[in-house]
Amino acid sequence: MADNVRVSLEPLLPLIAPSLRPEKQPDRRGSRSDSLLGLFQRLSKGAQERRAFRERRATARVAVELECEERTTDSRYVRMTNDLSTFGMSTRQGHTPAAGTRLTLCLFLPDEPLAPLKLDAEVLGPYDSGGGMRMRFKNPSVDAVKRIHRYLSSIGE
Repeated sequence: MADNVRVSLEPLLPLIAPSLRPEKQPDRRGSRSDSLLGLFQRLSKGAQERRAFRERRATARVAVELECEERTTDSRYVRMTNDLSTFGMSTRQGHTPAAGTRLTLCLFLPDEPLAPLKLDAEVLGPYDSGGGMRMRFKNPSVDAVKRIHRYLSSIGE
């Protein structure tokens, strides 16, 4: 019985056509003086940068020293953090795993030192030429993000 029923989807799907831009509309990218070349020319003449640069991170990293235990498939290291944000951290000393290496971290926060946060992280690269690493947390739990945020907010007061 269902084979005999034909349903037309055409009236259900509206046609959304892109609006055509007039040819004389100015380019939103800016004029030649706003280009990178223009920026270099202005800076070489001693002019200040006109645009405000924005932090790319969702939350700023705060300089803190916390104990962090790093685990890979075959090793375990204890490190001290250099800085921390709700979505990543860095360490200054120690070996640097290759970028893209996945780690399991236990981060010991002072609010509950016997209940470390368990976080999965990905190595972004070395901290500097002396070692250490920068890393981002991979899919941290909401509770972990809230706990880190609470801690970082409390030290900023």
